[in-house]
Amino acid sequence: MKNYQHKKFVKAKRETSKWLVCNEHSFFLILILSFVLYGNSIFNKYNMDDEFVVRNNVQVEKGIKAIPQILTSRYFENSNAKFGYRPITKVVFAIEVSLFGVNPHISHLINVLLFAIMVFVTLLLLRRIFNDAGVLFIWAVLLLWMFHPIHTEVVASLKNREEILYFLLAVLSTLCFLSYIDTGKILKLIYAFILFCVSFLTKQSAISFALIIPVIFVFKYTDITSWKDIVSLKKWMNDDLRKRIILSLTVLWITTFVMYKLPLWLFPPDKLDMFSFENPLRYNHKWVSRFSVAALTLLYYLKLLFYPHPLLFYYGLYTIPDVNITDFVVWFSVTIHLVILYLLFRFWKNNKFFVFGVLIYYAGISPFSNYFMEINGIVAERLLHGPSIGFAIAIVAMIFYVAKIPFNIQSIKQIKTKWIICFFGILILYTFKTISRNRDWKDNMTLFSHDIRYLDNSVKANDIIAQTIMDRVIANNPFQHPIHELKPSLDSVIFFYNRSLSFFPDNAIVLNNVANIYINFYNQPEKALGYLQKGYKIKPNIFELNFNFGECYEMLKNDSLSIRYYTKALLLKNNYPKLWQSIINAYFNLNMPDSAKFYAEKMLKIDTISDIPYVSIGYYYLLKKDTAMAANNWEKAFKRNPTNYDRAIILGNYFAQKRDSVKAMYYYQKSKSINPHCRKNYQKQEIFVNNSSIY
Repeated sequence: MKNYQHKKFVKAKRETSKWLVCNEHSFFLILILSFVLYGNSIFNKYNMDDEFVVRNNVQVEKGIKAIPQILTSRYFENSNAKFGYRPITKVVFAIEVSLFGVNPHISHLINVLLFAIMVFVTLLLLRRIFNDAGVLFIWAVLLLWMFHPIHTEVVASLKNREEILYFLLAVLSTLCFLSYIDTGKILKLIYAFILFCVSFLTKQSAISFALIIPVIFVFKYTDITSWKDIVSLKKWMNDDLRKRIILSLTVLWITTFVMYKLPLWLFPPDKLDMFSFENPLRYNHKWVSRFSVAALTLLYYLKLLFYPHPLLFYYGLYTIPDVNITDFVVWFSVTIHLVILYLLFRFWKNNKFFVFGVLIYYAGISPFSNYFMEINGIVAERLLHGPSIGFAIAIVAMIFYVAKIPFNIQSIKQIKTKWIICFFGILILYTFKTISRNRDWKDNMTLFSHDIRYLDNSVKANDIIAQTIMDRVIANNPFQHPIHELKPSLDSVIFFYNRSLSFFPDNAIVLNNVANIYINFYNQPEKALGYLQKGYKIKPNIFELNFNFGECYEMLKNDSLSIRYYTKALLLKNNYPKLWQSIINAYFNLNMPDSAKFYAEKMLKIDTISDIPYVSIGYYYLLKKDTAMAANNWEKAFKRNPTNYDRAIILGNYFAQKRDSVKAMYYYQKSKSINPHCRKNYQKQEIFVNNSSIY
């Protein structure tokens, strides 16, 4: 009888070995499943935040030759912000650009391939850890994790390739740590160290593995059901294998500390405006506030794992409610997690896989719970990418326990049909959700338009969609279109900005952006002033606010007030030619030519490109009836801007009047080369022209 059962077990194992045990076949199966899940994402375009790593990224577009620059510069840097140090993902994109050019579809294809590789390497780790579990348990865990829609943001967003890479590298590092502990080969420890460093340089989310790896060590190398075995100091000090564990943990934790501090040692502090609507803990560091937000965050993460709908590109304050310690939802979350803690101890001895899964989940998610550091947006699906493997282990372990399925089972034929239907039913639902969500990530507007229906209360999400619509308006040469064509888009921008302001009225940037539309498109300076005055009370030292104030008062013919705000804007930013011209024009309008000349000469000292200062000084001398000095300055202006047709005609006429035929002919020929189709009469013209013709 025993021989018969043994033969049956061996036969069942052989039946499963081809696809589920053999590495080559397993990888091919994972590759096929990856394309089933994410193949439609290959047709997507660039999307949210892709400029951080590839789209219009000046560094990455240089290709391989930019790698030294990438390795010695911040993750993102422009005139308004600079932050982070994540060079590896940008290096990968730079190599990709050198090989294939800038192509979003190639980039998405590579994301799918990397996802497949990451899943396969995770399979190798699961096999290494669960050496006493059957192949079906391991594959059930892998498939539940792989099919979960929570990964859509990571795979469908090119910016989030860093999540795939950091996790892949951290898993490889873990495998090397295990190899060192098993064999004692120091080279394996060196590999583990290098891979973990590279994982950290991909993204600092690798910090979660400083907690995950110790849990793996305890599970694999101790009797997890015996506290004495885990904490016995004598065993740890006298056992060579456990000494190697101690050395591995020492390397791991020292590396974590050094890599976490590295950006602070290499670069000045980050420069990035953060707002309370992105995370209410930004300016509130009391422990009760951190505890409350962390409790809500962990509850929301559990909700996304058990019921992944809706999935959103951003969450933030008011989509995630503002809570305090007395709110019911906080203590509901505490209760849920206390129940999980109870189950942890309840199954400590008779379901070690469930215990392991729960510990892995909390080790992975705790750094992103908002208790230890504030997370931008409070909640982010990408942060569940790694920790969700613990969720999958715990859920599958509980299903096996409830269904009384042996953990070392090798054949699916030994499992009751209802459990098979239940499990594959979940995978099918996950598949439909994943494929559907991939389509949402087609491009910015598709994603934002789809998600905004669930984000009425999100300050940042409304701000993002408003800015995206506005960017599309600007990119389409708006001033070449009649206002009635632009009005639907502009009204949408104002609608979303106003909805954002209804939740967070103290956003000076949004207030300025609305005012800008009323100034430049609707010609309604009175309405614009209402928004600008609110913004000025909040942040009076924003350049754009002061400049727009100046424009409003200029439109209202109040040059004195326009100068007041223009000159303040000049103190904040002095390299904007239009600002200098506006100040100079205002002084001319006020019949204060000496002041106009003063600012023109001041501009000359810092601007070596614009023709504005010489044109203005020329006009000053024209008012003083010194036409020779006026012409002299306009010639200098023409050297800086030799494409100004009217100025060429004026100078040609002036020198013709002065009987300087050489110069007159020179400027007439220049005017013809600028505009050969204009048949203007090149006879002597009156040299005294108005201000608008000069400019």
